[in-house]
Amino acid sequence: MEAFSNQDYQKVLAFMDDMVGSTENFRQQALQSFERRFGFQRANFWMVNEHEERVRPVMRNIDRNAMDSYLAACYQHDILLPSKVVDRLGHQHVLRIHDVLSPHEYEQSDYYHEFMARHGYYHQMVAYLMNNGKLLGSIAFVRSKKESPFQERDIKCMEIISRFLSRTLIQYERPKRIASSKPQQETDLTAKEREVLALVQKGFGNEAIAAQMFVSINTVKKHLQSIYRKFDVTNRTSLCYKILAKESGSPSSV
Repeated sequence: MEAFSNQDYQKVLAFMDDMVGSTENFRQQALQSFERRFGFQRANFWMVNEHEERVRPVMRNIDRNAMDSYLAACYQHDILLPSKVVDRLGHQHVLRIHDVLSPHEYEQSDYYHEFMARHGYYHQMVAYLMNNGKLLGSIAFVRSKKESPFQERDIKCMEIISRFLSRTLIQYERPKRIASSKPQQETDLTAKEREVLALVQKGFGNEAIAAQMFVSINTVKKHLQSIYRKFDVTNRTSLCYKILAKESGSPSSV
């Protein structure tokens, strides 16, 4: 087993520093930091809905055609699908394909022939984001056969980071439960609140919203507090997730 080096430790700390305060677009920021700190260039970051399905992937350097192919026909072949490795997740939260199958078994599999090889991928590592045994989300990293495989040190770093990111995802659980049991109060919003909400969903910060609407930042904050109260949330991340949770989800993840 490879030792956890000081360099690995510094990378993990740098990743955590990158994520400080990242309540908006934190999944995109996480994938950017994975590339910057660890060289994980191609990845998908999935959420899990109330039906335990992986939904709404955020992609980084993943071909759209590959994702369409995965969702249309190949996801059920995914060797690292959570339902196929659930017995392992109590002890570890990060797996590579070769932790589950031998290279020969893998290269004979439908997943390899129908998806991975077809789209130029070979190596895959998935980090499962868990809380008290419940899957909150997952991040899948892929590499081509020409690239180096994911190493033991990558596993060790991701075991730490997966737990760190799981704590970030926990904030979504309460609005998710509310969304499934209580209707949203969009009809109660004023015209200005609807305008603020639309800009929030586009990722605008308070200053950008104020400039767009020609109002003060304090006015924007007052509109936001009213919107939060009507949706029964406490921040814009929970607000956006509650709205997105209403949308129908797709099957699960590369």
